[in-house]
Amino acid sequence: MNERGMIYPLVLTLCFILLIFFSYLTEKVASERQFVYMQEEQYRQVRLIQQGVDRALVWVDELAVYPAERRLNVNEGLLKVVFTKTSVNEVMFTVEAVTTRQSTKKVKVYYNVTQKSVTKWVEG
Repeated sequence: MNERGMIYPLVLTLCFILLIFFSYLTEKVASERQFVYMQEEQYRQVRLIQQGVDRALVWVDELAVYPAERRLNVNEGLLKVVFTKTSVNEVMFTVEAVTTRQSTKKVKVYYNVTQKSVTKWVEG
């Protein structure tokens, strides 16, 4: 009778410890997956922004009227580019990238049209 009274609390304690251990493992796997998901989304945003800037550098030479706006659907999302002339030699364009999962990233690029070079890049 004494042994039986001792085994029940030990089994309960062991089950409780196993429950805590499996809860910890489940949380760890879930947080790792979330981190990987966020990392992939961030890489997707960077690739979209780079594609947008590359396209904008081609489009900026074709524009005659400012402000102008262009939209482009690509595999990983949507690009929106808005061009504004800031001075005689400089054009500022804003690239907004929206991924297929609806996360967005914006960048402002200042481009010198006479030197054909990017003078400033501002994220945010």
